[in-house]
Amino acid sequence: MSGEEKNIDIKDKETKRKKKFSHQKQLQLRIIIIVALIIGIYFVGFFYYNGKFLNHTTINNIDVSQLTMSKAHKTLQQKMIGHSVDLTFVDNEKETVKVDECGLSYNQNNHINDLFAKQNHWLWFVSFFDSYDYTLEDAVTVDQEKLNDCLSNLKHLDKDMQVAPVDAQVVYKDKDFTIEKEDNGSTIDVEKFKNVIITAFTNGQSEVNVFDEGGYVLPKVTAEDASLKSLLTAAKEHANASLTYETMNGKVTLDGNTIKDWLSINEQGQYYRDETTFKEKATEFVKKLSKKINNIGTTRTYTLANGRKVTVSGGNYGLKVNTEKEVEGLLADIKANKQGTRSAVTSGVQASLSNSGIGNTYAEVDLTKQHMYYVKNGSVVLESDCVTGTNTPSRKTPPGTYYVYFKQRNRVLRGTRNPDGTWPYETPVSYWMAFNKGIGFHDAYWRKTFGGQIYQNNGSHGCVNLPPKVAAQLYSLIKTNTPVVVHY
Repeated sequence: MSGEEKNIDIKDKETKRKKKFSHQKQLQLRIIIIVALIIGIYFVGFFYYNGKFLNHTTINNIDVSQLTMSKAHKTLQQKMIGHSVDLTFVDNEKETVKVDECGLSYNQNNHINDLFAKQNHWLWFVSFFDSYDYTLEDAVTVDQEKLNDCLSNLKHLDKDMQVAPVDAQVVYKDKDFTIEKEDNGSTIDVEKFKNVIITAFTNGQSEVNVFDEGGYVLPKVTAEDASLKSLLTAAKEHANASLTYETMNGKVTLDGNTIKDWLSINEQGQYYRDETTFKEKATEFVKKLSKKINNIGTTRTYTLANGRKVTVSGGNYGLKVNTEKEVEGLLADIKANKQGTRSAVTSGVQASLSNSGIGNTYAEVDLTKQHMYYVKNGSVVLESDCVTGTNTPSRKTPPGTYYVYFKQRNRVLRGTRNPDGTWPYETPVSYWMAFNKGIGFHDAYWRKTFGGQIYQNNGSHGCVNLPPKVAAQLYSLIKTNTPVVVHY
């Protein structure tokens, strides 16, 4: 390479070096300008937002972005206190409350300063991408007396307008179990309702749905309750029986609506049949049922032949529930999920459920008239004067309701044996129909007359003496277990 060519090459390199340096200088300058601009903008923003709430800031849903503390106070006061609120109730009716009538006023000494202090003004630029939602708990003060007066003027708080909520429940209907949904009712929870109103004012709301905001008393159990679903499953398995008892006091039905309540629940909320508990509940039921069935010796009012009414107490006629055996049988029927009628296990005799238990076929002894009637299917088919026990305590014929428990031909009637082994009397009769221990109907061939006042001085030892022909007729008509009503 010649000297001239070398000089040209050196000049080119120098030119390139100078250009490169110039570009670096320009780049550095640009960076400095950009950084300075950013710093300038940052500090402009900092000084602008210093003493103000940042962008996207709300207090109680009221926008206070870029407001100073003083302006934020005024805005909150105007939004919170300067309006009325329309309240929508569950019946979709509306009522309006006004702030000046409800005793609410803006609290100038609230803790808005604490909310302001939470904002980092050094990072003011973050507020362009973020939001700050605050709740000022002490935004208003409440005059409780005025608030109560305000509420008392609302018709939806009148007790006559409120219906109590009903829990969802398992019900037995049409021989099956279903879950009956809860009913929210319309009962206002006064304390929660007050909070709904206060919150509406503090949030600057002009319309509020009271139910949506939790102002009502709600059911404790909903249809989605897991324990309720467990009860439904257990009830279908263990309580699907439906049994009806017929009593003189009306029908008594035991079905799933009651039996489901006999189930037990474990710690996991699962229902099951605990045999001990189940038996206790069944026993309680049978004891209550017994009060409708047990009637031996009770006071009864009968409508006798020809429409006569008499009231009688005492006697051996009627029924008594055998609690132990009835519980045993009832539990077996429930376990088998039986449907239909059930007759209680009882002792005693009762011919019918009608006419206080005697039905329309019975014998009647009128102690006052000294007259006997035999009634069949509601009609008197046999009647006669009679002689009853002498009017002394040991030989009186006791009133009451009885039944013929024994019939015999050609019997010798004897009294209580004397200490020396002899009998006080021995009377042969042709027709014997016992209804009260040693007292019964029989023929009295030795008597020539019956009825009247004979019984007072020359009565029987308690039996009902009848003319032989009448006794024979009665014997052919009356059956064992036939009711016998003895009355004055």
